Amino acid sequence: MLICMVHLMYVEFTDTGMVVPDMLTIGYIEGDGIGPEITKAMIDVINSAIELAYGGEKSIEWHKILIGNDAYEKYGTYIPDESIKEIQKISIIMKSTLNLMPDNRDINTILRRRLNLYSNLRMVKYISGMDVLVKSFDKIDITVIRSSFARTHVFYHSSESTDDLIKFISDNYDMTITPDSGIYMFSQSKFRTLKVVKQAVNYYKKYNRKKLTIVDDRENPEFGQWCYDELEKYDNVEYEIIKTRMFIKKLLVEPESLDIIMMDTVLSRFVLDFLTGAINIEYGASMGDQCALFEAVQSSSPLEAGYDAADPLSFILSGCSMLRHVGWEIPANIVEKAISAAFLNGKIPRDLTGRQDITPVKCSEFASEIVKKMEKM
Repeated sequence: MLICMVHLMYVEFTDTGMVVPDMLTIGYIEGDGIGPEITKAMIDVINSAIELAYGGEKSIEWHKILIGNDAYEKYGTYIPDESIKEIQKISIIMKSTLNLMPDNRDINTILRRRLNLYSNLRMVKYISGMDVLVKSFDKIDITVIRSSFARTHVFYHSSESTDDLIKFISDNYDMTITPDSGIYMFSQSKFRTLKVVKQAVNYYKKYNRKKLTIVDDRENPEFGQWCYDELEKYDNVEYEIIKTRMFIKKLLVEPESLDIIMMDTVLSRFVLDFLTGAINIEYGASMGDQCALFEAVQSSSPLEAGYDAADPLSFILSGCSMLRHVGWEIPANIVEKAISAAFLNGKIPRDLTGRQDITPVKCSEFASEIVKKMEKM
């Protein structure tokens, strides 16, 4: 599947922007569970699109980076320092699915923190042939940009520590919380919020997007104010700040009017869960000042591993985002058109269809079908 590299060609960052070599090294984290299957599918599709687009003038050398179970087997740790250094050197990485660690900590979260990937991007885009539960969503093409580091803390009412917290709050603040309560806390950094706004502005300008929408939730008014204060510093950025109710109305009635969206992490979880349920696809990336991890936004599904039954679409579309990130727009467009052609031909993975007239295709079959559709374009 993959070729061992001899010459590593990295992206360079200069004062004028990112310099991308024609023979480009991209790191990949193969992942756990279904990770190896969807990684192979993604690489096969992306390589074929680049070859069709550039005829050998541009290509990717894929460099495997050990994170997760593979890393533990070799180094005795799930996130080795050696792997972190490799990611920082290569800068652009495709990250597949990862299991939770044995103590239930999320490797993805730890990895983002160690690499200072403070922005989390989630894309939801309709591709012709997709099944949608909300009719208007056949016009949707949005990118949600939020903080990677905002955290929620849940204190269950059955926990002794919750009793201590309730007593502390009652003793020190003018609040009454009954002893049978649970407490849900959300932490949000102003400094990191402002950095995410800067990332959103860079994204807006780089991809010539239409508009930036800030969702001002009445439960979290400081978020909207912080975003407004930062956006006022920039010229030639079209933005709007709207209340949650108006945002939901726009989303349902005229989703084509929405483009880049910023909202706090709590609200974004509800919105993205709803969108994923309605359009059944979500993909994205975590980014810092230079380093970017383009991610498979799905479970590692270890019980499904080895059956070639996984849905590789999220990771393939994340691969398209990676191509656009490095300025290779043509192969990204080729992939998306081929995916649409596969859908319209009834070649759809199991997780993406509920239609009784469709026999779902396997992971490798879906990748092969996309490649076949490319070659006929």
